[in-house]
Amino acid sequence: MSVVDGGWVIGDHLTADIAGGRAAGLQTIWIDRGTWPVHEPDADHVVTDALRAMEILNREPWTEERTRP
Repeated sequence: MSVVDGGWVIGDHLTADIAGGRAAGLQTIWIDRGTWPVHEPDADHVVTDALRAMEILNREPWTEERTRP
């Protein structure tokens, strides 16, 4: 994947990380730590820890599919 193809934002804050990444046209991975009582994330992927996020980034080839835990 080249920089021209876009990039990724990984974070645990729905507004600062996920909404910001989406607004920038980047793919997003939300680390859901269970701290958002009411949420409907608009993330491309939702994981519960950073290791799972790394697994997504290391997957070849990257896909456009949206996944949920």
